Amino acid sequence: MKARDKVHLEFDVSEEGSILAWRFKSEGHDIMFGIFHEEVEVFPVTRVDSHKEIQSGELACLGLGKYTVVFDNTYSYTKGKQVHQRIEVISPFTNLHLERE
Repeated sequence: MKARDKVHLEFDVSEEGSILAWRFKSEGHDIMFGIFHEEVEVFPVTRVDSHKEIQSGELACLGLGKYTVVFDNTYSYTKGKQVHQRIEVISPFTNLHLERE
């Protein structure tokens, strides 16, 4: 992603009890990461040292609807970053995984 860029990845959660799981690493420098549900911040957007270690976690989806994962590099005026990520919605009732890479 370029300097001053922000990426939004959207996921539709249609089953109660689903889990949103993530794993990512950036090259070169840190990145800001957060999650929104229907435009409400549910995992605070914070700067993480993903260039030093892989960031991973899970969020229990307490509501149905659209979840948006944000990778934010708008604070960086000159440094672009490559982000390697895997984000998935894990259904509690089936082995269905909705992934975006």
